[in-house]
Amino acid sequence: MENGDKAYPKIDDDFIDYGKRGSLINTPEFGNVNLDRRRSSALEAKGYPTGVPKDNEVDDAILKKKQSVKRIFGYPVSIPFIIANEFCERFSYYGMRTILTIYLTEKLMLKDSVATDYYHEFVALCYATPLLGALIADVFIGKFRTILILSCVYCLGNAVMALTAIGKWAIFRSDELIDPFSGTVDYIPAVWGPLLGLHLIALGTGGIKPCVSSFGGDQFMASETGRLQRYFSMFYFSINAGSTIATVLTPELRGTSCFGESTCFFIAFLVPAIFMVLAVVAFVVASPWYVKVPPLGNPIVEVIQVGVAASKKLLYGMTVPSPTAIYGKSKVEETKQLMRVLAIFIPFPLFWALFEQQGSRWVVQAKRMNGALGKFTIQPDQMQVFNPILILILIPFFETVVYPLMKKVGLPTTAIFRMVFGMILVSLSFVICGFVQLSMEMRVKDYNELHNTSYILSEFPKSEQLHILTTLPQIFMITSGEILCSITGLEFAYAYAPPSMKSVCQSFFLLTNALGNVVVIIFQKATDRDVVLYFMWAGIEVAAALLMYVISRYVQQPLEDYRNKNIAGAAAAAAPTLAELEDKERKGSQPYAE
Repeated sequence: MENGDKAYPKIDDDFIDYGKRGSLINTPEFGNVNLDRRRSSALEAKGYPTGVPKDNEVDDAILKKKQSVKRIFGYPVSIPFIIANEFCERFSYYGMRTILTIYLTEKLMLKDSVATDYYHEFVALCYATPLLGALIADVFIGKFRTILILSCVYCLGNAVMALTAIGKWAIFRSDELIDPFSGTVDYIPAVWGPLLGLHLIALGTGGIKPCVSSFGGDQFMASETGRLQRYFSMFYFSINAGSTIATVLTPELRGTSCFGESTCFFIAFLVPAIFMVLAVVAFVVASPWYVKVPPLGNPIVEVIQVGVAASKKLLYGMTVPSPTAIYGKSKVEETKQLMRVLAIFIPFPLFWALFEQQGSRWVVQAKRMNGALGKFTIQPDQMQVFNPILILILIPFFETVVYPLMKKVGLPTTAIFRMVFGMILVSLSFVICGFVQLSMEMRVKDYNELHNTSYILSEFPKSEQLHILTTLPQIFMITSGEILCSITGLEFAYAYAPPSMKSVCQSFFLLTNALGNVVVIIFQKATDRDVVLYFMWAGIEVAAALLMYVISRYVQQPLEDYRNKNIAGAAAAAAPTLAELEDKERKGSQPYAE
């Protein structure tokens, strides 16, 4: 319809939201009634968004930019560049991360335990720095500049990883190994180079993580809900496509030879570095067409302020004003609800502690197994590709088969039940992993007794060991647990978080991943026997599931009460606004023309 033919707008739950000072209504025809709502970057482990952009939250210049921007097949011309940027960045990240454990153990010759520490320190930083990135973008320089600057830091980190892998250069070399049979010289790079590169990459990838997907969302008009949904579908596909291709390719590249060495980690790291440069180029090329929303503040600051005020009141009593007197009842209630959601998150670091070991301890286990499959050899780090593939297969299966079946047999399908059950499945994956490890050790023992040899597990001939595909059941089990626990956790964080603090909840959800990797660094020193570690982790995860159940018994009802109160408040706030719009429409006025 043309502007002069506007019909009465349909308003449903998708267009009801809340603002810092009250509720607002967003409709395709009329935009937002309340213009005071504060926005913040949406955070998620692989870049998932937490909200829909609202046109009138920015000034008229931004709105005019959205209306005038060039379009391709109905989409803003910048969208293909943002999706290309995400594909290249995810290729770069997973291409490097996939081979990292093998690089640390086989190229740098670090002990398995030391390599595990470095790996999990890196992943922890990747999931801690999004808090910094969101703060920089939302408070200081905006999403565009944050993405651009930290992407350059990212590129520098990739360059350091590739160059320092050339141990032949004296500046990067710590030692060398000469094969007495072939005469091949393998140079061992100094540890400082990779550590510098990893810290730069962690700052870059973590810093841009909360910004890229929501920056893409900023390009759309509020009325384009269908196109926005399809954009995020393409965005998620680019994430999985980039990670899957990289996980298959980079282990093959490291297996080639270059610079006279038996391996070529330089090329294996160089390719991800090139893709990151391509990501920056794709992002910068579309700069003239971007809608660049200025920084509008971050609720994390407000949460901290309320927390400080509450602490002062607790310490000094009547001598200081209450948080309610300073910030208002609504903000204090929102902060309390945030604390309830965070209480549910308490066991999540233990979930991530097990989940992230797919890239460390499970790779160490796989590299001691037989990877021969006909003429092809499955590399140990390539087994990680099954996780994203299974995710794509199992998500629709759970939605269309598992959840309806659970309802049919009378099992609860609440978020808490799914997360608890997911943790149980993750625990079972480590039980399976423990039995696989035990079987591998028994094979070595039986072989030594039969052939009067003295092999240890790390030196045992791979041709005599279990096949690497034996690990598929544990991968299937942990992926199923991820769907039930991780994805449901994201949904829970969004559904129960206060409306103005949804991005804060997503920030803290990412932070649980960082803490989980720190937990691995601490607990993996408990014993030198891998099989004992695997069963220990399984027991820890069962304890985490029980802890979540116990916590939920105390906070579930207050969580539901607050959520229901907000839903009722949204409906009540919508009614008078709706009547006002009706009245003005009947009079033929056009108070909110675009």
